[in-house]
Amino acid sequence: MKFEDKIVLVTGGGRGIGAETAKNFAREGATVIINYVSDEDSAKKVLDDIDGKGEIVKADVSDEAQVDEMFEKIEKSYSKIDILVNSAGIVSPKSFAELSVGDWRKTHAVNLDSVFLCCKKAVPLMNSGGSIVNVASIRGLFDQGRPGVIDYSSSKAAVISFTKTLAKEVAPDIRVNSVSPGVTNTDIAKGFSKELLEKFVDDIYLRRIIEPQEVADAILFLSSKEASAITGVNLMVDGGQSLGK
Repeated sequence: MKFEDKIVLVTGGGRGIGAETAKNFAREGATVIINYVSDEDSAKKVLDDIDGKGEIVKADVSDEAQVDEMFEKIEKSYSKIDILVNSAGIVSPKSFAELSVGDWRKTHAVNLDSVFLCCKKAVPLMNSGGSIVNVASIRGLFDQGRPGVIDYSSSKAAVISFTKTLAKEVAPDIRVNSVSPGVTNTDIAKGFSKELLEKFVDDIYLRRIIEPQEVADAILFLSSKEASAITGVNLMVDGGQSLGK
């Protein structure tokens, strides 16, 4: 098994991409810490699906005190982290005119501050060979920001920049990469109208939305020995959506 004896923390691990990522690592022998903030039942379901090969930990990863407490527990139980996957994130579509300062700050706190806070605590617990993968979005690419989610788009652009810069700071011992999914079949997409989904699919060269498992597979690859020469990369998993027309 590729990740036997490895300790993996997945933030937002109870649902969507995070849940599939947790399952991937467990199948490959890892002990997986599944972070969640409110949906304990979903987190427990993921833990059941991986036959209890890990544990669930409640923490709002945008809150420094809760992140500190979570990592204290991890250090006490495992003394290390081998792989960190930052997949916690939110999106609340609103026009720029409707967007409040509170909306802006909340989106950036969950999507960006959480990445900084968790990396800050994880890096000292990582031995040589550690890996960090941050979940960004094609909306964070310089030409892919979408009206109606300006806060989300800007937060994900910052995640990509943070990833590339952190990769320089923690090399050569730790690799840092990001994945940028396109429209993905998560709870967020299930809330889109049929018309909006059809418009998105029309912009995707593979003519379908992406499955969470496909993004999780990319995360697994970036964390593996097969990607040992890859750091500072933003891997797009979008069916060609970012290619544009």
